[in-house]
Amino acid sequence: MPRIQLWNNAKTQDYHFQDRIIREAIDAGGTTILIHKYLGPAPQGETGDPAQPNLAKKDVISELDIQDVLFMENRDRIYDTTVYELRGTYNVGDQDFDLSQFGLFLNADTLFITFHTNEMVERLGRKLMAGDVLELPHLNDDLLLDATAKSINKFYAVQDAARAAEGFGPTWWPHLWRIKAAPINDAQEYRNILGNPEDEDSLKNALSTYQKEMEISNTIIQSAEALVPESGWNAENIVDPPKLNDYIGPGKSDIKVEYVPDSSTVQAGLTFPTEPKQGDFFMRTDFLPNRLFVYRGNRWHRIYDSVDKQVGWGDSRLNASSFINNDNVTETHNQPSGSVPQRQPLSKVFRKPPKADE
Repeated sequence: MPRIQLWNNAKTQDYHFQDRIIREAIDAGGTTILIHKYLGPAPQGETGDPAQPNLAKKDVISELDIQDVLFMENRDRIYDTTVYELRGTYNVGDQDFDLSQFGLFLNADTLFITFHTNEMVERLGRKLMAGDVLELPHLNDDLLLDATAKSINKFYAVQDAARAAEGFGPTWWPHLWRIKAAPINDAQEYRNILGNPEDEDSLKNALSTYQKEMEISNTIIQSAEALVPESGWNAENIVDPPKLNDYIGPGKSDIKVEYVPDSSTVQAGLTFPTEPKQGDFFMRTDFLPNRLFVYRGNRWHRIYDSVDKQVGWGDSRLNASSFINNDNVTETHNQPSGSVPQRQPLSKVFRKPPKADE
């Protein structure tokens, strides 16, 4: 009589029986999860960079290919146009805020979902891997506060995958596959799924918070311009200008009392003098606006910035008006509109990779 043992080197009928029971449990108690299968990186053509292989020369591009070997990442990804349906289970947790760190952190934004391994391989042709995107219909919030907002499913990207510890049966063969997934954003990697950003109804625009963040940023700038219309200060209503001793402090009576000099009466340059004396003033002209310093002890102390006129706070800062807030328009005959804004984001300037100069 053979000895009784659970382990067997082959998958026997006991294994297949247990596998069917576990599969029925996942199908009965799991939720529908839509799978956007990752196929591999998009071919880039010849770049001349050994770290970015020319995948266009390959007959078949697979998930094993890497777009950028230097950074070990696949920025441009191709996903299967067929959406696969699987059943998965995970423990739903409350989205509590973790106050033990600096700031507020949501500790329930990572999901650990378990799938039946054989069913997953039958439908996908392989196991789930990092790069696959999961779409969870049961997390669709159709009761939004904004009635005009678009209600969409939650999208998660697989970050890691391994066999589940609870998925090993009595015969020591695994039956379950456990993945770690995190929410996706409107990143370049998922453009093949989320659609064209120029399409207002695309998923990319529905997931993106870019426009709302830009509205908030522009509103803050407008508020700053309204609350602080002028930079610098107006000292006409001050009877006595600040004295030098006010900056030096007590116990420095050996330095004569005098008013802070005008910027035209002090030395100026790009670097400080090599042998300064106590109380010497120096105007640094490499700062914009120019900055006045006084030498006390063994350090140069900043006194104030020289603002020639009362201008907006943006105009008094380096490049804020002429570069960052550049609203100029260049007239051209090559564009349909006849004009091109001089300030443009890089995402609109570099729409396609540059062609090789033959």
